[in-house]
Amino acid sequence: MEIVQNRYNVDRVLDKIDSNRIRIMGESLVTRSSQDENGNLTMYDFEGGPCLNVGGKIKYKGTSFKINSIKSEESKMENVASIIVEVSL
Repeated sequence: MEIVQNRYNVDRVLDKIDSNRIRIMGESLVTRSSQDENGNLTMYDFEGGPCLNVGGKIKYKGTSFKINSIKSEESKMENVASIIVEVSL
């Protein structure tokens, strides 16, 4: 697990689920997302960041990973957003 802060100093928790999936979650009153013509998420933007894009990069514990897919997760906590990104080196 790694904790990073967005531009408003709000924590984002990155947790590596397995070798190719990372969960990103944190308090976010507003989120934005984009989908392709098949309904797959192509972009997800937490309030204050990070903004993640399929084909873009995410760093986890000093290693840079390519984002292959983004999936939104339901959160049981109010105003907490959670996504899982599938990644590769």
